[in-house]
Amino acid sequence: MLRFLICLMVLVVPFSGYALTVDEAVKLALDSNNVIKNKMSLVEARDFEAKNAILLYFPSIGVSYNYNYYWDDLSTAGNGRQDYDSSSAVFSATLNLFNGLYDMNAVDAAKLGREMASTELTSANYDIILQARNDFISVLKAQSNLNVAEENLQLLKMQKRDAQLSADNGLIAKNDLLQVDTYLASAELQRINAESALIIARQTLENTINRPLDKNEVLVEPVMSNVKIESEDKLRDMMFKNNSQIKYLEQSYISSQKSENMTKKSLYPTVDLKASYSAYGDDVWAWSGSTPKDSSAAVGVTASWNLLDAFSGYYQSRGKKRETMALGYTIADTKQSMSLQLSSAIETHLTALATLKQSEISVASAEENFRVIKNQYDQSAATMTDLLNASVLLNEAKVAKSNAVYDVIGSVYSLERLVEAEFPVE
Repeated sequence: MLRFLICLMVLVVPFSGYALTVDEAVKLALDSNNVIKNKMSLVEARDFEAKNAILLYFPSIGVSYNYNYYWDDLSTAGNGRQDYDSSSAVFSATLNLFNGLYDMNAVDAAKLGREMASTELTSANYDIILQARNDFISVLKAQSNLNVAEENLQLLKMQKRDAQLSADNGLIAKNDLLQVDTYLASAELQRINAESALIIARQTLENTINRPLDKNEVLVEPVMSNVKIESEDKLRDMMFKNNSQIKYLEQSYISSQKSENMTKKSLYPTVDLKASYSAYGDDVWAWSGSTPKDSSAAVGVTASWNLLDAFSGYYQSRGKKRETMALGYTIADTKQSMSLQLSSAIETHLTALATLKQSEISVASAEENFRVIKNQYDQSAATMTDLLNASVLLNEAKVAKSNAVYDVIGSVYSLERLVEAEFPVE
């Protein structure tokens, strides 16, 4: 198995630019991504909701005040006008003793909402990490393919010069020279396509990390070293334990159970403990005036139960129970689907490793074949067609190896995304 440790490329460049590592690219992407910021805000919102839900355990305390000014016109009776004041102040407190465990389930549901928002944030983080990594290695792959294309173009230009000299001396036919021109045009098109792919790859990475890349900025080349990837069964266990998508569904299942319990509130009576104190006066201040003041205090327990709501609660709870069952089936289906994804990702990784090994052999073989054919051509023992075919074979082998190197890296990144863990280095 392979692991990729960060190491600077040995490059000769005219400008000593900044070297960007894949970890730095990931950090830039995470710091500037709007989806991440959105999820972080939602986590904070769910946190405030969870804190607010705890207030359900606290009593309700209220204060009310009432003031009235009266006057009576008694002039017809010869008594003139009479006016007076009255005021009252009431202090009350209500503490719920029982409401079908609604408050407990509501608090648990709010806490689960916070955990689910946090899980969504974690999932978004891993998505951006994978995107940044893939965009990063896409630039490296495009740069590598461009290097191969330029090497192939330079090789064919040299063959063109040799062919032109041979044609001028009458050593090869004109159609051989035209054949070289055809292969040279194909190599030029390969270079143009490689340049275009590199431009697009750099623009994609710039969009992901939200900053431009300097034209001479060097991307640090991942270098391969041994990494331990566990068996498929162990990876599956890791995935079921760590994967955010599965976690979110499992949290949704528990949350649905809490919602089901909350709908059962109306199946039970509500019992409240109430206490109040009231004061009455004949002035603005309820405890002042010229006459004796009255006050009262009361403590009691109130039980209430809406019988019709009980039927509504019954049907609501049955509906919620079916929703919970549906989530259970969704979890089972998701695990089955992700198990298949894991198996495919493992096979992709193993295939990439085999392809890389084969491509290395192919490059060595193609280089030796080209060397032999070139020597034979120089001694007039091979034709121009043989030499051009050897050049094509060498170019295809190099392109295959260039792609295979980064396919292996990408396959490791994909596996780490599924299990949401980095593989240990042996």
